[in-house]
Amino acid sequence: DVVGGGVDALLLAKVALQYGPTDGVPELKAQIVKLLREEEGINASPNNILTTTASQQALDIVGRTFIDPSDPVLVELPSYIGGLQVFNSYGAKLMGIKADDHGMLIDDLEAKLSKLRQEEEHYKFVYIVPDFQNPSGVTLTGERRRELIKLSERYNVLLIEDSPYRQVRFEGEAPPMLYKLDSTHNVISLFTFSKTLAPGLRLGFILADERIIQKMAILKQSLDLCTSSLNQLLAAEFLKSGIMREHIAGVKSLYRARKDAMLEALERYMPEGVTWTRPEGGLFLWVRLPEHMNADELFFEAIKENVAYVIGSAFHCDGGGQNTMRLNFSYPT
Repeated sequence: DVVGGGVDALLLAKVALQYGPTDGVPELKAQIVKLLREEEGINASPNNILTTTASQQALDIVGRTFIDPSDPVLVELPSYIGGLQVFNSYGAKLMGIKADDHGMLIDDLEAKLSKLRQEEEHYKFVYIVPDFQNPSGVTLTGERRRELIKLSERYNVLLIEDSPYRQVRFEGEAPPMLYKLDSTHNVISLFTFSKTLAPGLRLGFILADERIIQKMAILKQSLDLCTSSLNQLLAAEFLKSGIMREHIAGVKSLYRARKDAMLEALERYMPEGVTWTRPEGGLFLWVRLPEHMNADELFFEAIKENVAYVIGSAFHCDGGGQNTMRLNFSYPT
């Protein structure tokens, strides 16, 4: 009813059916500025924001803007497969950084950055999903975030902070966003409404230094001219009305119950030697089988029993992870 009423009202405003500004309609950008200020303590301006056709377009814009063929790009092991696909499509040389249940290992990142600098390699950026990471569900600790910011300054390397799940936190205290900790304009943050509002809207945004946003807006104009004005105005109404927060609260309640049920089942049925992450939010958790087991091969046996998972090797840029898998507690059953 709310969606239907909102669409009816917006259709009366002819602007909703017209082309809009490439960087986004002012109504939505104003609400995003308010959201960032109230929820993250980030004082952004509309000039720091570029509305995108979901965060996958944001990733593509990052790749188009910064990557030249053979450029080193540093990613987590494991890392979001959609990001890996985009960076590979622009010819990046992906380098995996080890991670544990507390996120990326900063020492390993520094070792690789130091080696690249010595070899005079033109590294471009570090790509990271710091909150409830896809696929592992882990969250980068506050201490490691501060170390990462120092490292970005020391090596003058951009940090691409992909943040689609941050608002879907069930428990615990959220560490500050990398963007908030940064004082040198080295962080570009990517957001989406797909996990908090509706994936069918295909709506997201980039938060970055105004000069970067200007360049990216020019690039986006060549891709799709603008993101749907109707969808942007609908999202703006959801944010303005407060319904968005109510909706997210419902999403968190549902996913938390499913996550608890999945963890309970794993505790009950998994044999010795199998371990898994315990996310405080998000949509996934990560299962590690003993080293001698192959989750890629096991997948076909699981399908015969009507059980599906995503093989962990798909998230590893180095070809590893054959003994791992991603489980989704967000999928309707």
